[in-house]
Amino acid sequence: MATWDELFAEGKLIARVPEASVLTFASNLESAFTERPLRIWDLGCGAGRHTCALAARGYAVHGSDASPRGIEHTRALLAKHELRADLAVADMTAAPWPDVRFHGVVSLDAIHHNRLTEIRRAVAVVHDHLLPGGHFFATVKSSKADSYGQGVEVEPGTFIPRDGYEAGVPHHFFDEAGIRALLKGWELLVLVERVMDYRARGEDFLAVNPFGYTCWGILARKGERG
Repeated sequence: MATWDELFAEGKLIARVPEASVLTFASNLESAFTERPLRIWDLGCGAGRHTCALAARGYAVHGSDASPRGIEHTRALLAKHELRADLAVADMTAAPWPDVRFHGVVSLDAIHHNRLTEIRRAVAVVHDHLLPGGHFFATVKSSKADSYGQGVEVEPGTFIPRDGYEAGVPHHFFDEAGIRALLKGWELLVLVERVMDYRARGEDFLAVNPFGYTCWGILARKGERG
């Protein structure tokens, strides 16, 4: 089974440019909280593109990933730009900083790479480590994605591809009811499905495709009373 550590070692699936939506999310947090600097956790930080971008904006950034090589990439990127963040190798279901409470948590294209039980645990950990009123910003795969159903189905909605760049990596796909069930107890501020309808696919599609996949965009808030 492939691991993210192996993928990072091979230089595969390393995105370099941060998503503008992450910076918009962080800027909006400034209106929700007066405390400075804002503490933001990049959960599943991968090779560090968002950790670095957020640190450059002056936030107190923490980044975690299950891949030691991903954390190595993140540390190198921070050093290159003379930036600082607290980094940890950790599973998505663990909070490496048990005493820290965050204003915001970012997790792009990360938590769906697991079975549903573990995804639920990850979301519960996020909730526990947000301040009251803290925001959670995430993207997860939609059941309308073109890769839905590819590979071995190990539980309803979770598939492990047999081939391709992410062979051996679990993918859970959500429909709207699944998202709402996952976020029960949260205040759901924004739920949007970004649909990618690929009309043409050339050779080595994943290597050359500059566009995203069909996914859910989630912005949720922890209740003011925790």
